[in-house]
Amino acid sequence: MFVPYGESVPDLAGFTLLMPAVSVGNVGQLAIDLMISTLNMCKIGYFYTDCLVPMVGNNPYATSEENSTELSINAEVYSLPSKKLVALQLRSIFIKYKSKPFCEKLLSWVKSSNLAKVIVLSSSHSYHRNDLQLRSCFKEIPMAVLLKFVSEGDNIPDALGLVEYLNEWLQIIKPRCDDRTASALPWKMPTSWRLLFGSGLPPALF
Repeated sequence: MFVPYGESVPDLAGFTLLMPAVSVGNVGQLAIDLMISTLNMCKIGYFYTDCLVPMVGNNPYATSEENSTELSINAEVYSLPSKKLVALQLRSIFIKYKSKPFCEKLLSWVKSSNLAKVIVLSSSHSYHRNDLQLRSCFKEIPMAVLLKFVSEGDNIPDALGLVEYLNEWLQIIKPRCDDRTASALPWKMPTSWRLLFGSGLPPALF
């Protein structure tokens, strides 16, 4: 179930929901990270669920020492009212046989919130669910899947490519110049990505 931060439930009527499919290279999750970080989206709540592997960590979008110690969990919701966007970030995998119950609860929230449509960001193969399952889950709601074929490795370029496609469609961010290339768009990588591949080898080893 969705639990809002604060005393009142935010009005999300007419908003577009962006969410990842947990898939090869975590490309969808990385793309959602880019959207939240670049647009400085505000955290408005989280999903209290037993369907995902529990996790907790520091604020992945920290911009100062003051907010770096804020905690984040496995399923959090962010919004940008000026663009009528809401993003669900999933940070862990589904517990076995729990993907369908989660989809049902998510669909219930989407409908009760009167969201306009759902856009799923994904990559070629899904570990715990596939796009057909997602489409059947959201058959009552307008939905689109943006999928990129990738391989495991450094998938940051794939995530950047995926948000470029999304932005080309929705026109969320305007280029800094007339040149509509990737370099012209001001994507902001989250501070947490500094440790995406670990902290490096200790000098003492050498």
